[in-house]
Amino acid sequence: DAGKDKKEEEKVSAAKEETEKEKKQEEKNSASKDIGKDKKEEKSSESKKQAEKDIRGEGKKENDKKEERKASAVKKSKADEKDKSQAEAEKVEEKQEAKAGAGSSPSKPSSSSSADQAKDDEASSIFDELIEKVKNNDAEVTEVNVNNSDCINNETLVRFTEALEFNTVVKVFALANTRADDHVAFAIAIMLKSNKMLTSINLDSNHITGKGILAIFRALLQNNTLTELRFHNQRHICGGKTEMEIAKLLKENTTLLKLGYHFELAGPRMTVTNLLSRNMDRQRQKRLQEQKLAQERGEKKDLLEVPKPGALPKGSPKASPQPSPKASPKSSPKKGGAPTMPPPPPPPLAPPLMINENLKNSLSPATQRKLGDRALPVQEKNSRDQLLAAIRSSNLKQLKKASAGPGGAH
Repeated sequence: DAGKDKKEEEKVSAAKEETEKEKKQEEKNSASKDIGKDKKEEKSSESKKQAEKDIRGEGKKENDKKEERKASAVKKSKADEKDKSQAEAEKVEEKQEAKAGAGSSPSKPSSSSSADQAKDDEASSIFDELIEKVKNNDAEVTEVNVNNSDCINNETLVRFTEALEFNTVVKVFALANTRADDHVAFAIAIMLKSNKMLTSINLDSNHITGKGILAIFRALLQNNTLTELRFHNQRHICGGKTEMEIAKLLKENTTLLKLGYHFELAGPRMTVTNLLSRNMDRQRQKRLQEQKLAQERGEKKDLLEVPKPGALPKGSPKASPQPSPKASPKSSPKKGGAPTMPPPPPPPLAPPLMINENLKNSLSPATQRKLGDRALPVQEKNSRDQLLAAIRSSNLKQLKKASAGPGGAH
């Protein structure tokens, strides 16, 4: 019994030890879990801090990059300005050298750009004299024709238009096939608003778009002298909208007579042709009115002019060979003063008898007038004429009644 009790006690103590061991292990596991959680939380906080640091670093880097870009852009702009100033200085120097050393041999250009600039300067110098003549209203320059010139540029064309703005001599401005663009077209539009002498402009085979052409047509609303405008074969197609606008703008213009352009749409083409024919009719009516006024003025001058003594009228180049029937007594010149001549007598009126005879002749039939003027030739009488003559000569008594015929007619 004592041995059994000992064994039981040993078992109970062993079970207690095991339960204690399990409790210790559980405590250890819970402690380790708490430590892992703390470590994980610390790690997550550290990762967040690092992410924030990285974001801040990236923002700083982006700001630094933007500042660097701005600085580089400023440097580039400064460099471009320096290059432009250097290029302008070089151009001025080249012009001065060309003017000063015209007789000396020109130096070879170092690069292709300098060669192009020299060519442009030479081309502009070719037209300098003509531009000056146009500015100064030279009477000999009545036409500016720069068609098909390879050495001309848009700057010189704009200079030409500026010179023509207040010119009163030039009537024709031709710049076909000169690579003119919208800048030249806008300059021409400005020039047409103030110029009152140009009658023809030729812009064929250039690089003008619809905007430039519409600007010219808008300027024609303030111009009353241009009669011909040509802009065939442009590099850019005008299109239907510009053609419709051209037709609308031409309705208010009354002087344009010739338009050198082939319309693609039938509607604007027909309206423009009708408007041009209307302008032609108006111009013709103006010319007729001017001619009538000139004739009336000339007749009034002839009536108001008093013939001078001893002077012949304008109509008779030679004096009449027949002398006047009576010499005026006051025709002899006096010593003291100028000779005085009486006014010429009025022409004698025709006698009234002649007028009456003329009226009778005009009112009488043609056969009587011929008989009165001259006798008709005697003609051979036919049988019918002989019968009629016999009837006229016979008396009524000698005539016999004819028998009634089948129709009842006598």
